Amino acid sequence: MTDYADLEIVGGLTEWAEAFTEKRALPGSETFKDAMRALGTGVGIVTVQVGDEVFGLTINSFCSVSASPPQLLVSLAHGASCREPLLRRRRFGLSILGTQHRQLAELGAVPGGPKRIDMFCERRGADGPVIVAGALASFDCAVAQTFEVSDHTLVIGRVEQVIVGEDLSSPLLYHDRTFKQLGDLVEPPPEKA
Repeated sequence: MTDYADLEIVGGLTEWAEAFTEKRALPGSETFKDAMRALGTGVGIVTVQVGDEVFGLTINSFCSVSASPPQLLVSLAHGASCREPLLRRRRFGLSILGTQHRQLAELGAVPGGPKRIDMFCERRGADGPVIVAGALASFDCAVAQTFEVSDHTLVIGRVEQVIVGEDLSSPLLYHDRTFKQLGDLVEPPPEKA
């Protein structure tokens, strides 16, 4: 970790500040959405099993909350297709997708009704969770808490089982409203003599 004491700002602070504040956003505006396009994230799919069917929803609003006990957070729009079944069942899965899952991510991102994704899933063990086949990592969760925030429900999941894939080298990423893949490492600047 660095404290950025040796960070050199090219072009001066004034130019940077002017470029940064070019657009001013009001809450809920399109400018806010445009600004959020700058944030690159991983891509996951929330899964909910209802009977023998598995429904999925592609999301990029998820994160870890704590490691002890292991918990994670997913953010679901009130109109999200899997929100109601997830809240009724109080269980869900989250699979972190790799680049090979692009078609599944696109399917899960289509607005509208429930998306059955059974054909993309596998069961781990006789009583184990149903997960996305080949996912980089999968989490089987019980709903611990929910919070209503504006037009979304924040769901805290207590992780009951984790399955980590063998190859974590090619996560599917989302940036500027486009699916992408990892590029080259960002090398640290050369040390000054």
